[in-house]
Amino acid sequence: MADATERREAAKRRRVGSIFIWLLAAGVLFAFYESIVLLLVGMLPTGLAVLFDRSPQKDQVRSIGYLNFAGCLPWMVDFWMSGGGFARVFDIIGDPLVLGVMYSAAVAGWGLCFVVRPFVTTYLIVASELKESQLTKRQGELVDRWGEAVRRGADEKAGSQAEGARPPAR
Repeated sequence: MADATERREAAKRRRVGSIFIWLLAAGVLFAFYESIVLLLVGMLPTGLAVLFDRSPQKDQVRSIGYLNFAGCLPWMVDFWMSGGGFARVFDIIGDPLVLGVMYSAAVAGWGLCFVVRPFVTTYLIVASELKESQLTKRQGELVDRWGEAVRRGADEKAGSQAEGARPPAR
């Protein structure tokens, strides 16, 4: 019974937290609607990355999104310093150079995904092969020191694993 009560309380806390988050989001949307329009247009490549990245970690979304946001940030600051207004947002969005910089930063994020991933994969393969060879060497040393009993292994029960195997006296 206590378990069911705890689950109900946890669900209630999640609902209250969810309502708070939605109210906060609505307030931010209302207060900064011009900035959000500028970000929505500038961060379109990140939105596409969200649609196409099927990996559970969303690595592509993160790398593209961070660089895309970095490309949008100078014009966001310029927008905030100039006093704002939809006229200024449309001036910024209408400039092909601005959109080119914003979207080029996202392209750099895509490039990172496609260039860095093979290097990291190669590094991980080489590192795992090196570790495997080190473990094989260590296993050979253990067999030399303790005898063949250490090769019997994980599948057998503890009682039949090492019948009296002891390390050599020093």
